[in-house]
Amino acid sequence: MSEQIQQYKACWKQAVDAAEKELDQLYNQFLQNDCELLKENQQSLNQQEVMGMKNKQNQIQNEPHPLDNNSDEEEDQQDQNGHQSNIATSTTKEDFVVNQEIKRELIREVPFKDETLYIYRINYQNGDVYEGELLNDLKDGLGTYYYENGEKFDGLFSEDLIHGYGKYYFIGGHKYEGDWYQGEKSGMGILDFSTGDRYIGGFYKDAFDGDGTFEYKNGDVFKGKWKKGKKNGQGEMRYKDKRVVIGEWIDDELQPF
Repeated sequence: MSEQIQQYKACWKQAVDAAEKELDQLYNQFLQNDCELLKENQQSLNQQEVMGMKNKQNQIQNEPHPLDNNSDEEEDQQDQNGHQSNIATSTTKEDFVVNQEIKRELIREVPFKDETLYIYRINYQNGDVYEGELLNDLKDGLGTYYYENGEKFDGLFSEDLIHGYGKYYFIGGHKYEGDWYQGEKSGMGILDFSTGDRYIGGFYKDAFDGDGTFEYKNGDVFKGKWKKGKKNGQGEMRYKDKRVVIGEWIDDELQPF
């Protein structure tokens, strides 16, 4: 089983690294006005990340991925629960819909064959700013969303929502990188906390879900199943002092043997 886990981790990390590299290249092309490559790569990225997102989400819900996760003593569990309550994005799906524009301007026109690629900047009533592509007056394609409170999202949008692959930077120093589905973290992702803790694994509706690994800054590691942001199901806790506990968790509580 451990070999299967390692193979899965390696394959998933390779996919994430490739997506990150492609996204970074796309941003560089965007800045350099490399029109032909920009259009070609953006379409490719949309197809792979946006259109394939629903399949990834279904995998997380319906199939047991052999990826694992972490937690420590009671104090660490309380700390993890505190982290979990703080990973929601600043703007919900509903906020995106009702947030009123106060200014929209075209900041770049990129000629491309028989059409033109338009890059916009939109200022919102609440102080947020969006820079990127639009389709039918909705955020769609590659873009950056700057939140009034200092948070930021770089990545893909579809029909006015964060959707596909992207990176979200939280004001507290946390960072999420991975899959999104209609404005929520859903799919596979990596959540780095400002404390030094890290979660790698499945997400569903902004919460840890499926198989995942939680690595604590003190060296403890929990690998196992999660549901609605809590440890639920079989898991393995490896403490930094080499102790290992294997058992069943329900709502973050290890069940008696």
